[in-house]
Formats: sequence, C-alpha cells, structure tokens
Amino acid sequence: MKPDGIKIKTVAVLIALIFSLEMNAQMITDKMVDIGQMQSKDLNEAPKKVFVKNFKVYYQMIAEAEKTIQGGRQFGGGSYTGDATARLAVGVEGIEPEQLQQLTNSLYNDYVAKLKNLGLEVYTSNDYKDLESFADDELLSGPRINEEQIEGSLMVVPEGFSYYVKKVTKKGKEKGGFISNLGGETSEFTTSVYHKGLPKLSKELDDMIVVDVAVNVPSMYMDQKAALGTVKIKGGAYLRVENARATYASGKLNKPGAATPDKYIEVMLKEPIKINGVFAAQEFKSQAKKQVTSVPSYASYFSVSNSAVELSDVIKCDSEVYTREVGKAVTEFLDFSIDKLKVGLNGEKVK
Repeated sequence: MKPDGIKIKTVAVLIALIFSLEMNAQMITDKMVDIGQMQSKDLNEAPKKVFVKNFKVYYQMIAEAEKTIQGGRQFGGGSYTGDATARLAVGVEGIEPEQLQQLTNSLYNDYVAKLKNLGLEVYTSNDYKDLESFADDELLSGPRINEEQIEGSLMVVPEGFSYYVKKVTKKGKEKGGFISNLGGETSEFTTSVYHKGLPKLSKELDDMIVVDVAVNVPSMYMDQKAALGTVKIKGGAYLRVENARATYASGKLNKPGAATPDKYIEVMLKEPIKINGVFAAQEFKSQAKKQVTSVPSYASYFSVSNSAVELSDVIKCDSEVYTREVGKAVTEFLDFSIDKLKVGLNGEKVK
C-alpha cells in the first residue's frame, strides 16, 4: 500500500475513535446558539421517522482578499497618484480532500446512529425517488466534494447520503429553488424553516420530521483597511465552526402565504466554536501605497502605473490533529441539536 493510502487509513481509524470516546471539555453553551421553535412539544405526535433532506459540511481551504484604493490628481495639482492594490492569499496545507471526505462520512454516520438511538427511522432522498416535491430536480449522491459552492471552501457530502438539487451549472455549482438562492452563498446557513420547502416535503411524507443540516468550518480570517493612501490586508489562522444550522420540521400549516411547518426546532450557531491546537499562531500582511508622480497639466490623458503587492502563504496542520479537533467540535454542535430534538420528542417545549 502507498504511504498516502496508509496515512488516510490511519486518519479514518482515528476519526472512528473520536466518535467512540466521550468528549471531556464542553465547547458549546446555550448562549452560543439561537433556538427557534414552534409547537416543539408536539413533535412527540409526529411519526417516529426522519427524512434527512440536507447534510453538508464546508471546509475552508483558501482565504483570499484584495483591496484597492483609487488614485487621482493630488489636491492643489502638480502630482498624480496611481491605484494601490494589496492582495493576500493563504491556503491550508496538511489535510487532503480524501481525509475531509472520511471525516464527513464519520460525522454523518455518527449523527444518523444517534437519531436511530432516539427510536427514529432514518431516510434520505435515495429511499424516496418519486416525490412530487422533487419532480423536476436532479438526484445527487455522496461521496461528493464540490469546490464551486462557496469560494475557497470544499463542500463535502457524506457517502451513503443522497439529495436533490434544481440543477448543476456547467462549472459544477449546485442550484436550489429561486427562494433558497436569494441569500447567495450564505443562504445555506440562514433559517431553512420557510425557504427550502421543508413544510411541503413533510406534508408529502405524512408529517415525517424533515432534517436539514449545514455546517461551516472556516480556517482563516481576513481584515482589510485603507487609510492615508495606504491599503493593508491582514490575515491568519482562525479555525472554528461558524454559521452551523440544524433544522427539524414536521407538518405544514394550512395558512396562506409562505409555507410554514406545523411544528419545528431549529438550532443556529450565533457564536463560533473556536478550535485550538491545530494551526500555529500565524499572521500575514500585505500592504501597498499609492505611487505619486509629478506630471504636467495633460496628466489626465495618460495612465500612471499602479503599485501592487501580492503575498501568498500557507498555514500548516497535522491531518490527524485537524480531523480529531474539527470532528469533536462539529459533533458537539450536532449532539446539541439532537438533545433539543429529544426534548421535543419527549413532549416538552424546547428552550
């Protein structure tokens, strides 16, 4: 076996170990999440079945920023400034896409196992291929890695999971319905109670609980500033779980207007879960100043060369450490959502 294959297998074993061990330190608290609910205590009346409509994890691999301040004639005349552009591009090194796929598979399998432990039957689109809700849609199946959904991130779909999209563009970007696309890239992490067709789907499935999960794992930050003729970009490692969401909806109210579920629970992360010990503390900077040139009165007819600075670098990690720590953080969020679902299934109001 090739060394790379051995390493990936080692990571897979390590990931499995993560989910078999109880986590020691709590990473998430009630203050870090927004809990949306309506008639959550009535979820105990819903069928003991769930339909997982969506389960995707986004891993940021590249962060890129570029900022320009425009040049022009200086106050009082006599000189002319060109544009100043600063650009910073930072990438993650040490983790392979195949390892992210293994991690996502383990996250999904662990999540499904815990839903089943609540006494729920678990289904996906692969089990229901003739639903009216998806009549004109395209069925996709994991394992699947897509680099087109969010710039700089890999969207990873677990093996054994199937889902529908309206279409896939020539570039490979997946498109949902008109309403679900209104928020652009961030719509995946906004509420899915109304705009992703969950109530209609649940009604078609005889009020089965429809599940929609999306988790974002950024690795870096970027900070852009411009002042006094200078443009600066600062960036560095900042691994975290951010914008994660888990939605559980059942039934559809018979009311005009936007489709509304009869009962639901939605858990949305409002503060990031910081993940330490994976990347070293690193910071990168890019800076550019306007280039000033003395010119005659006809300067406006000529261009002045721009000043551009480009800095590219990497933040390095150990793949085993990355998968272990990210796996722990994502699992804690998913477990938190399952705990809230359990409360509703027990006939109690979720708070």
